[in-house]
Amino acid sequence: MDGKTYVPSKMRPLKSHTRKKRTSHKNNRISTEKFSFFTQNKNFLTELWQLLFFTSTSIFLILTFLNQAWKPISFDQTKITGLSGITKNDIKKTTSIFYPKNLLEINPKEVESYLLKKFPIKGVSVSRTFFPPEIHLNILEREPIAFASRVFSNNFEKGMIDIEGSWIPLQFVNKSKQNKIKLSIENWNPNKKKEILLIIKNRFIFQSPLQKIKINPLQEISLKTEHFDLVLIGSGTDRLIEQINKLNQLQKSLPNLLINTKVKIVDLKDPTKPELKVERILNDER
Repeated sequence: MDGKTYVPSKMRPLKSHTRKKRTSHKNNRISTEKFSFFTQNKNFLTELWQLLFFTSTSIFLILTFLNQAWKPISFDQTKITGLSGITKNDIKKTTSIFYPKNLLEINPKEVESYLLKKFPIKGVSVSRTFFPPEIHLNILEREPIAFASRVFSNNFEKGMIDIEGSWIPLQFVNKSKQNKIKLSIENWNPNKKKEILLIIKNRFIFQSPLQKIKINPLQEISLKTEHFDLVLIGSGTDRLIEQINKLNQLQKSLPNLLINTKVKIVDLKDPTKPELKVERILNDER
């Protein structure tokens, strides 16, 4: 013996400790996989439920839409706004060719074009709603600015015009609007629309309120104001503003220049050389 003493080692075998670590890691991995599998399944079920819900909702809405779209509607399901002189009954009679039809068959543009041809309106919009199934008409009527008379198809006709010179039959203007209009046009002629509208747009320049515009067979224009019975303008209105200013000057100066006389005609075809036709006022007329 060499005299050395051997003491048994108290350290645990390294192999046993490593095995426990591996076992613990394996268990953790299995637990994580189980949790991931459960989460994936839960997400899949949620997405599946959402898909089924939205699919069934979409199918229901499509079926409801088709049911409403193909169901014939009547005029009673038409909502109209903007009417004043035109009545709902007028619209009903005119649009009877569009009813009964289903909503998909009714073409809004076709209805708009048809109404613009049949009525003196400035604009119209037509729309459809499926829930509830309805047709909506929004009408913009023309605003009358003067009474007018004309010969149309060899018949004498009375009506009104708007600021654009569009003809409006009296039946489509309500009484309250008619009562407010004080201006009239005699022998309205579309060929003189430009000249007439120029006079109307400048009517507030007249110091004596404008009452009537006349067009004679020779297409010459004359005016009647509150102060003057007849003012000759001529066939054109190139010098209209100058003519109006001259008329206003005459209105101020004539009462002092003419005593016991009344001005019958003022000829302003040449505003630089106005001509007057007067008549003497008898004592019993004064």
